[in-house]
Amino acid sequence: MSEKNQKLAPDEAIDIAYDIFLEMAPENLDPADIMLFNLQFEERGAVELVETADNWNEEIGVLIDPDEYAEVWIGLVNEQDVMDDTFAKFLISHRVEEREYHIVWKE
Repeated sequence: MSEKNQKLAPDEAIDIAYDIFLEMAPENLDPADIMLFNLQFEERGAVELVETADNWNEEIGVLIDPDEYAEVWIGLVNEQDVMDDTFAKFLISHRVEEREYHIVWKE
């Protein structure tokens, strides 16, 4: 597999998503959500690579190949370690060149 088609390592996908999240959150989340995230992230925060859903076309209006993208969720987990407050869902292409991403923000 060439580097161009190689899948992102989980840590790399998580790092990319988290960096973009920190940069774009102030423009896309309510101030109350940003405060909640900042106050709770150390204890309950999670940035997780999940199986890429096949219904992104419903979110972004474009059909995608789930094998070509990594999906990362950023949010807070509850006592059962389940993410119950999701601030952003990222879809990040595996392509090194022309890295493409889509974000669904908490409404």
